[in-house]
Amino acid sequence: MKFNFRKALCAVLMAAVPLAAAGCGGSDTSADGGKKIVHVGGTVAVSTGTMDPAKEWNGWSAVRYGVGETLFRLDDALQPQPWLAEKAENLEPTVWRITLKEGVTFSNGEKMTADKVIASLKRTAELNDRAVWLKDAVFTAEGNTVTIKTKEPNATLVNDLSDPYAVILDVAGTMDFDNAPVGTGPFVMTSFEAGKSAVMEKNTKYWDGDVKVDGLEYTRIADFNTLAMALQSGEIDVALDLSPESAETIAQSDQFTVVKTPQTRTYQLYFNLDKLTEPAVREAIMYGVDKKTIGDDVLKGAMTPSGSAFLAATPFGDPALKLRSYDPEKAKAVLAAAGYADSDGDGIVEKNGKPLTVEMGVYKRLFNENITTEMQAQLKKIGINVQITAHEKANYLKPGDFEMSLYSVITMPTGDPYAFLRDVMSTQGVANFSRYNNPAVQSMLAELPNTFDFAKRVALVNRIQQQAIDDGAMDFIGFNNMQAGISKHVTGFLTTPSDYYQASKDLDKH
Repeated sequence: MKFNFRKALCAVLMAAVPLAAAGCGGSDTSADGGKKIVHVGGTVAVSTGTMDPAKEWNGWSAVRYGVGETLFRLDDALQPQPWLAEKAENLEPTVWRITLKEGVTFSNGEKMTADKVIASLKRTAELNDRAVWLKDAVFTAEGNTVTIKTKEPNATLVNDLSDPYAVILDVAGTMDFDNAPVGTGPFVMTSFEAGKSAVMEKNTKYWDGDVKVDGLEYTRIADFNTLAMALQSGEIDVALDLSPESAETIAQSDQFTVVKTPQTRTYQLYFNLDKLTEPAVREAIMYGVDKKTIGDDVLKGAMTPSGSAFLAATPFGDPALKLRSYDPEKAKAVLAAAGYADSDGDGIVEKNGKPLTVEMGVYKRLFNENITTEMQAQLKKIGINVQITAHEKANYLKPGDFEMSLYSVITMPTGDPYAFLRDVMSTQGVANFSRYNNPAVQSMLAELPNTFDFAKRVALVNRIQQQAIDDGAMDFIGFNNMQAGISKHVTGFLTTPSDYYQASKDLDKH
């Protein structure tokens, strides 16, 4: 991102002398050739290496940028609602019929047909391991309907079709999936630089009405202070994931609105069960972390403490779960019972002459680094020496190059817990970085897709959670509260619990 000196100076004046900054943070369209372009910045605003929504988690960017849309979308209560589809009917446990909306077109003007929808879903099945339920499905197109017959019953099929990996593309009409996928959204990709910027222009053929702005640009700004300055100087119109300190400062200005949105994105604490093998050590760590202090004091409300994988506001955030809540004396007792003692008085316990040291991995994502540093200090008080190993990305988790590590992840990506639980606890799960394998949990996971009764699903999910807690397989520190700073010249920018939906046709800049 190139900074304008005048605007940067204006940002400094804004921070120091609010009245002198009355002309700052404005919406100057002259720099955009008179066009209405909304500029969005964030520490992970552009974090993917490709714009192909069928690969890994890249569909999230396609949906956020307004390039791609799915058959169903999650509302603020995390319930799937029709989007490109009109409705879904469960004809049999393994058979669903999806009726498509009439009049939907791709950004190249091609009509969205049942055959094109099937081609897109089949491509996702081939490329995305999380879409395992699609791999053996049989698709049938008839008029404006798509019938999907799955190999096994799938109670959450409509939820799964809300996942951004299921963005519907014109497969035949896309020449460059990595840089310019052809979707149905209100915006069209014009340029993409992996990890740096994504530039879109309005889709003049958008099927759902006129798009208000001329364009949209997302830019990655890795430093929190630089991000805040870019918003204050008017270089960007929206700043995602502000630091707690920046959010407080920006909220005091009448030029911006700070929107705080509780998300289903948690800070998950992985234990590598192949390396951190002693249950007593994992149990002590769970007792030794003061999550409330991290959320309230360290992050100043930017995190809501939790020991569950799911928000308390959802039916799956069971308050009856028996958690290992903060209790440093209990943590010390657990270690002592396992044979650990501080024999040399240095504050770190030993066993068989070896100090208790745990290697903790961390990568740059939201407030991972802040939380890890605070955990290091807290665990030292119960006698555990935590050595932090910093990584630029989370790619160290899959090969198991850690003993414990934080991971920032959405736990209800489809509005239902199954996809998350399968990914992190199944022996074949793509995010089972703990190497967790409890036969009882595997059996319950196999049962979930066959459980159509909602009350029974809730009970089953909570039994799975409780078993993982009892096993000390993993923990959850708390949920991210996204704080976005938005110029008052911008309207219609979305912030949602699911973290997918941001740009729509109603996004505007005045």
